[in-house]
Amino acid sequence: MILYNQNYEMIGISSEGLSLFGFLTPEDFFRSCNDVSDYFLETSPLYNAKNHYIDLIISKSQSNIQDMQIKLDNGDIISVKIAVEVVNLKDVNEHYYSVKLLFDGNRLSYVKNKNRWLWDILYLSRLDSVEFKRRILEFSQIAKEKYESLYEAKLLLIDANDTIRELALLATNLKLTEFCQILINIQSTNDEKLLNDEFYKYMQFIDNIENIIKSEM
Repeated sequence: MILYNQNYEMIGISSEGLSLFGFLTPEDFFRSCNDVSDYFLETSPLYNAKNHYIDLIISKSQSNIQDMQIKLDNGDIISVKIAVEVVNLKDVNEHYYSVKLLFDGNRLSYVKNKNRWLWDILYLSRLDSVEFKRRILEFSQIAKEKYESLYEAKLLLIDANDTIRELALLATNLKLTEFCQILINIQSTNDEKLLNDEFYKYMQFIDNIENIIKSEM
């Protein structure tokens, strides 16, 4: 969500909005962007060099919940639905505009970026970026602590279901589906070669998310 004053000036942005546009802090976003419309493709229905898009939507209610294409700073082109709501203030003859950009996961053009997938997960998780990073690092620490005992249990054919369930629950809560698949593969085999391959992926995944998070801190 992006908040505008009645003069169509941006004055706020939610954590979901930050993650959608690929920013970690409001300061970075506002330094980079004068208006959300800066990201609109010229072929988008609300692109207009003369009139602000909020004005177009407010004056034509059929334009609300409009499908839009926006181009992010990393080159990705994504499809979103844009909706505008007028927010009236109590005891003051003023109003704000709440602009919601609803991303359905449709990435029309993708520029390879090894870090982008994790920030997509941040957007889907609905968590504040600081809390998301904290939970990711907490998860990675637990996963590293469990690695050796889990590996040993699988090689010695010892029941490791409790450990796998614990890790799977943590990964599921953070929407780390790739790691969940690794755990499924580990649980479903006792073949030493396959286990070695999956445990290599296990640690590679953990190292990857740690490096991404730490590079942004």
